[in-house]
Amino acid sequence: MNEYRRLLIGALCLGFLWFPASRLAAEETREVTLGELTAVEEKDHVYTLSAGADRIRVQFLREDIFRIQLGPDGHFSDPSKKSEDTPMVVQPGIPIPVTLADTGEYWKLSSRECVLRIYKKPLRFALFDRQNAVLVWKEERSLTYGPETYQRLTRGETEYFYGCGMQNGYFSHRDRTVAIAINYGKWNDGTTSNPAPFFMSTGGYGVFRHTFAPGAYEFLAPVRISHEECRFDAYYFYGPSLKKILEGYTWLTGRPFLPPRWGIEYGDADCYNKTGTTSDVIAKVAAAYRQNDLPAGWILPNDGYGCGYRDLENTVAELHKLGFYTGLWTENGVERIAQEVGKMGIRVMKLDVAWVGPGYQFALNGCRSAFAGIELNSNARGFVWSVGGWAGTQRYSTIWSGDQAGNWEYIRFHIPTILGAGLSGFNCATGDVDGIFGGGAQTCVRDLQWKALTPVWMIISGWSKQTNLKKQPWIFGEPYTAINRKYLKLKMRLKPYIYSYCRQAYDTGVPAVRAMVLEFPGDPFTWGKQTQYQFMSGEWLLAAPVYEDTTVRDGIYLPAGKWIDYWDGRVYNGPQMLNRYDAPLEKLPMFVRAGAIIPLYPEMLHDREKPFDPLTLDIYPFQRTAFTLYEDDGATQAFRSGGFAKTLIEVEAAGDSWPLTVTIGAAAGGFPGQIAARTYELQIHIGTKPGRVSIGKTPLLESPTAGDHAKGHAGWWFDAGDRGGIVHVRTPRLPIDKPQQVLIRN
Repeated sequence: MNEYRRLLIGALCLGFLWFPASRLAAEETREVTLGELTAVEEKDHVYTLSAGADRIRVQFLREDIFRIQLGPDGHFSDPSKKSEDTPMVVQPGIPIPVTLADTGEYWKLSSRECVLRIYKKPLRFALFDRQNAVLVWKEERSLTYGPETYQRLTRGETEYFYGCGMQNGYFSHRDRTVAIAINYGKWNDGTTSNPAPFFMSTGGYGVFRHTFAPGAYEFLAPVRISHEECRFDAYYFYGPSLKKILEGYTWLTGRPFLPPRWGIEYGDADCYNKTGTTSDVIAKVAAAYRQNDLPAGWILPNDGYGCGYRDLENTVAELHKLGFYTGLWTENGVERIAQEVGKMGIRVMKLDVAWVGPGYQFALNGCRSAFAGIELNSNARGFVWSVGGWAGTQRYSTIWSGDQAGNWEYIRFHIPTILGAGLSGFNCATGDVDGIFGGGAQTCVRDLQWKALTPVWMIISGWSKQTNLKKQPWIFGEPYTAINRKYLKLKMRLKPYIYSYCRQAYDTGVPAVRAMVLEFPGDPFTWGKQTQYQFMSGEWLLAAPVYEDTTVRDGIYLPAGKWIDYWDGRVYNGPQMLNRYDAPLEKLPMFVRAGAIIPLYPEMLHDREKPFDPLTLDIYPFQRTAFTLYEDDGATQAFRSGGFAKTLIEVEAAGDSWPLTVTIGAAAGGFPGQIAARTYELQIHIGTKPGRVSIGKTPLLESPTAGDHAKGHAGWWFDAGDRGGIVHVRTPRLPIDKPQQVLIRN
């Protein structure tokens, strides 16, 4: 490279040139590809590689995570512009020791989990397993920098790619070019409201580009990963499993926040005071939910777009009496958040595109400000909704897909949208139920159905001319109100199941809503778009939403194993494809994986209505399985200092019949308001009547009739006509700090 070219590149990378990058985009002299490796140095477990005047730093942060930074002409930079900016990375970045060896052709950096090869001529990288035998990824060419800095990686013959944030309409990216940039447009299929510079591969690795610059990821052959900047800074995660990669990525950039338990209840947002005052929401909306026997947990007045709010403090107090928490929908920022939270009692903030629309660093700063504003001014945990997300946003905010119109197409492309967000570290990701515009009775029902199996959901009312401006679940009348009520109540009963998986996401980065590939990575049929219109809710529930105006569902894929229809108990053996599945409007196609243990709370309208007693365990026995029930106070920050309890529930079955043992472990931990004892109601899906049931050595009596069993006494009852046959067992009230065992025998 001549001296002029070197000086030009250096000036661009350091930001010395005043003209825009696009002006010289076509000039060949602005692109540099690394040459030969000329030196290797080590200091404090950081390895500095030289390629002429360019420098590359390599450091391992964990045995399965390492970082590669390129310093053009030896200059390294950070993506944040100001010291007060919110960082993407939360780990301190302390390098760990690894082994360095010169093999002749390449240098070898070996950890206990993987091997990074550094080829010399030219300088290129490749990742292998810990035996240095199985290739994970390799650079097809050396790193190239300039106005755009990119890496080319070879692509395996059967390699698939996931991540990249919330990509509307997509979760699996092989053969696609994906924009890692805010692209609002009309918010529809193919647009990007919440990108993230991260992806992972079925090849067993993930990559996070530590940057706020827009980029494009071409998952072609070769894979080309680029960002519009003259710097390269990337973290690499060795799996080989996708779940392990997600754990590493969210360890680095922050775990998904744990929403308050009431936050997974139905939310209702509107500019309620267009024709009155903010307090009108009490009678017109909150009371109407209760009068219609409809669960909901929070209400969010729009305080922007000319709406404003009045009498907010009284409104918050009165809504709380009806079981609602209150939030604000803002277009102007959170400068009043200390008073709104600390004095008026606000507990939710929705950050609208009019404020956080610039995205990137700006939106990440805004999410942190709102989240911290709630937590610093109350004992409540932060609960924020935002658009314009990036890597790190999962620590603070729910992301939603933008201001779309409800229709069948909206439902169709939202299923893979939410799956892809989950594969990017976002546990709380959604779209408005039936959109903010458009929509109608049938699409509202169908969209609400499947979102009942996701962590968070919200309806935005008041903006749709097609639905007379309102979209509450009773607006369309019968039979739609009854169907909506059915799924709103199902979500409330499933709360301990979904909330436990939200805690798992907080601990591991693995989302509650899971693309099929996350639970069945060894099944190639789950890798691509063949399964983009179905998902697992946790490990045990499979949903295949209806996204067309039809009463049958085609293309439901059941992986290997035994599956039970949630509604009628019919058994299917996978792998198989179900077509013409009967799905009238009131029925969401939903299947249970054999071995499931699904905890259920009593039916209720809101989180504080009654104690979580009895606890129902819906059990589908198959060999030996387990579920860890997570519980805390559901609202405060106490869980971060140990204020929670975990209860291990195990089921051991000989097969499809008796004997069967259900072991409920002692609750490990505790929190204020925790109940000391509870009744357990077991629903065991085995189609034969047992001979005896006992708690430990104490026998339980068989109820003479179903009516007798329904009176609430301890005992058991076999209902041969319920979904293929169910044994119902009710225990006496038992202390939760002692292990319990229910034995069912022939």
